Amino acid sequence: MSTSERPWPCVMPCSAAPEVVVIGISPGNSPRKEDRGCETRYTAGAPPTFGEPPDFGYPDTKHYWAKVRSLCCHLVRRADRKMSENDCIALSSHLNLGTGQAGQASMKDTDPPLIRWVSTLLNKFFQPHLIVLFGLNRILRDRSVDWNHRDGLQVDWHQPHFFSRFDRYQFRLWNADSAKGNRTGVLMWPNHPSRPPFAGSEKTAEWTRALKEASKFLKEHGF
Repeated sequence: MSTSERPWPCVMPCSAAPEVVVIGISPGNSPRKEDRGCETRYTAGAPPTFGEPPDFGYPDTKHYWAKVRSLCCHLVRRADRKMSENDCIALSSHLNLGTGQAGQASMKDTDPPLIRWVSTLLNKFFQPHLIVLFGLNRILRDRSVDWNHRDGLQVDWHQPHFFSRFDRYQFRLWNADSAKGNRTGVLMWPNHPSRPPFAGSEKTAEWTRALKEASKFLKEHGF
């Protein structure tokens, strides 16, 4: 009922009870593989699903959604390797901090009321085990007041609890406690999936290595 758009913000496919939540900057401007040059890329958002996978199937030219699917499946399967892809996605959500079709990840592409709403959603309602953020390190340091409002999930974006090197980049990890007392791991990915060193498909060596390194890093710190 608190969404800024009805029935739900566009390009935020969600489970009603996610174990893993991925957060990006905005819906982006990458067209479908078969729709290059088409101006209408997105439709109105769909409310969170119950017991069935949300739609992570958008075939964009930068393989963003394929990487999101592989990431969510990899993290959810740490608890049960036999889970199907549909079962993994049914426990996954994707949120954004803006609704514009931005091609650049910058602070002007974020929406302060939406940031507050996302932070509240994670703090009071979703209660995920893991939150993974793409390309948002500098942006969330600058938007920390919006994120850390009274009802939001409190995270000191300036002081990660743990670091792990990944080539010339790094993973950053925070412990966060939700309003209901649940412990949540907040993982900042080394870079956006469409940028170096992750350009290409979800099957590239660098993306596969990042999934393994993330699992190891999370396990070392109790997630």
